[in-house]
Amino acid sequence: YGREGRGRRHRAEEGRDGDQGRRGWHRRRGWEGGYPEIVKENKLFEHYYQELKIVPEGEWDQFMEALREPLPATLRITGYKSHAKEILHCLKNKYFKELEDLEVDGQKVEVPQPLSWYPEELAWHTNLSRKILRKSPQLEKFHQFLVSETESGNISRQEAVSMIPPLLLNAHPHHKRGLSLRMMWTTSVAICSCTRPKG
Repeated sequence: YGREGRGRRHRAEEGRDGDQGRRGWHRRRGWEGGYPEIVKENKLFEHYYQELKIVPEGEWDQFMEALREPLPATLRITGYKSHAKEILHCLKNKYFKELEDLEVDGQKVEVPQPLSWYPEELAWHTNLSRKILRKSPQLEKFHQFLVSETESGNISRQEAVSMIPPLLLNAHPHHKRGLSLRMMWTTSVAICSCTRPKG
């Protein structure tokens, strides 16, 4: 009943206002988020690690500040190799160039950099948050591009640590595939090494 109920709610949400409903669902899952601010405090967590005494005296505040630092935003370009290269070319030669020397609220925008260990520059990281992307007029076109390509399945917002297992598995297109989400990521890595089929 629970799964069926969730399915009905999801279908109703998609059906609401047609494409607008679908776009809203993707935004919540992707670059527009809509998540509330997280209060990064937990007294039990702090007490536990203080009791372990693994953090040297005088470094506790620095330790907690480091833990509260947000992870960089990371994206992965998916799809067939030829199309992935087109997306990469567009990002590097248009949108990333527009970010050079750009400041938002006094903070210098970091131009996205490729993850050095990911093949063919198909994964990137940046200090751009969803909040900055949403509220900055200078970033509006870049934001729209990310949302559009994410909805199309050409770009995936994904934590860097989740990109490692498919690379270690050394997946290839002829390997058998499962249906789980992680296997879909693995499959996309394999697909990126292929050229688009003709016909």
